[in-house]
Amino acid sequence: MRLVLGDAVVWRRDREAGTCGARRRIGRRGIGGPLMGYFGGLVMRIPDLSPYVPGSDGPWDARTAAHLLYRAGFGASPSEIERAVSAGLEPTVDSFFSESPGEEEHFQRTFEDISASMANFGEPFVLRAWWIHRMVRTSVPLREKLALFWHGHFATSIGKVENTYLMHRQIETIRQLAWGNFRELVLAIARDPAMLVYLDGESNTKEHPNENFARELMELFTCGIGNYSEKDVAEAARAFTGWHREGSEFRFNPEAHDDDVKRILGRSGRFDGSDVVDILMQHAATPRFMARKLLRFFATAEPADSAVDSAAESLDRAQLHIKWFLRDLFLSKYFFSDECRGKRIASPVEFVVGAVRTLGVRIPAFELAERVAAMGQELLAPPNVKGWDGEQKWINSSTWPARVAFAEQIAGLFSDNPFGPHLDLPTLVPPDVTDPNAIVDRLAGLLMAAPLAADTRRDLSEFLITTDEGKRPDLFRDDPDFRADRTRAVLGMLLGLPEFHNC
Repeated sequence: MRLVLGDAVVWRRDREAGTCGARRRIGRRGIGGPLMGYFGGLVMRIPDLSPYVPGSDGPWDARTAAHLLYRAGFGASPSEIERAVSAGLEPTVDSFFSESPGEEEHFQRTFEDISASMANFGEPFVLRAWWIHRMVRTSVPLREKLALFWHGHFATSIGKVENTYLMHRQIETIRQLAWGNFRELVLAIARDPAMLVYLDGESNTKEHPNENFARELMELFTCGIGNYSEKDVAEAARAFTGWHREGSEFRFNPEAHDDDVKRILGRSGRFDGSDVVDILMQHAATPRFMARKLLRFFATAEPADSAVDSAAESLDRAQLHIKWFLRDLFLSKYFFSDECRGKRIASPVEFVVGAVRTLGVRIPAFELAERVAAMGQELLAPPNVKGWDGEQKWINSSTWPARVAFAEQIAGLFSDNPFGPHLDLPTLVPPDVTDPNAIVDRLAGLLMAAPLAADTRRDLSEFLITTDEGKRPDLFRDDPDFRADRTRAVLGMLLGLPEFHNC
């Protein structure tokens, strides 16, 4: 039974109704600001998820807009930040959910035109590069960001599937349903041919039920460990018997399906797989499990239990509709609080694609995919069914040097050939800006979630004007080539600072 105290949510089992017991609201009252709730001896401070009001709650400026754009997408160029500040907070958030059918048609036409004739999508590295290309070029980055989130959540690896077409189809399904209703997405994944291969759905028959998908559906995809029994897993596996595939399409095989009565999470019936999904969507633990995962990806690495409680209530109110949950989150005071700023370590994809989009770098997607893999995130190949652990696990003795090397590489990109890899420095720092402090502030303001420490700012400013012979502010001021070279070097240093990787 779920009990709600003000804005607090407390989940507990109802011994009579079971873990899927009826949900009941009690004691709801409107109170402004954080709520101190007391229930059963537990004191909870519930974070304020009410709307962030620019002006009274804090600024709506370039740094605030950049925080929002970075979290909802992959980086943000100076022009994107300027447009967001001009448009305002709420219109900017609403723009994240643009359907953009013209862009999708363009991507599909391009994919079909180059398939086989120019690109062999039968090779996994080509498909990875294509997805990176979409992330870099999209005008709707939230859709690709969510596709990345769901790819880690419903982790499926080409290593076992061994079919790039099935993997491509799965990513397309995830992308299409990315911010819709969670039930529809889970049901689509349960029928997805790549998932059927990955978690052995094809061998799940009434004579020999296979529990792999049923177990991960409960443990990793919906309600979380501790909220079901081994008996529930076994019974759910029976419900999914006969959910097979024929080539690249889902096919229900009635002869392999167990049509007898099953008892799952306190309910009995002649359930099939779709019934199991419905039961799990009504499980009291599902909104909380998913709210925590969404907060860890979009808000903060370690959300407090009280924040998860409030987010679970928000997701439940949205009837597990991801768009409305994220809209509330992106507009909330909590999202713009110190708890959610600079508190996540950017994944390799977020770092690489974010840097390229922010700086307007021109570089082949194949190289970006290779760089991402070297940093520990090989798309289409999560390390296991749990996906990537993320956060501190992203950084080790091999992945950090790979990040620094990429930072130095893109900062130095220059090509007279319009087809060649290039970073257009004048779009970031106009040539007439000659003050070292102004250059450091301009670049740091674009890249950093928080202002630079005073000593770091001073060191970078001094580096700009220093040569082997000592400080030469006159040379920096009067020689545009020297100034550009030093500015590119400082840009690489900023990209390699730990602060840039704490998004």
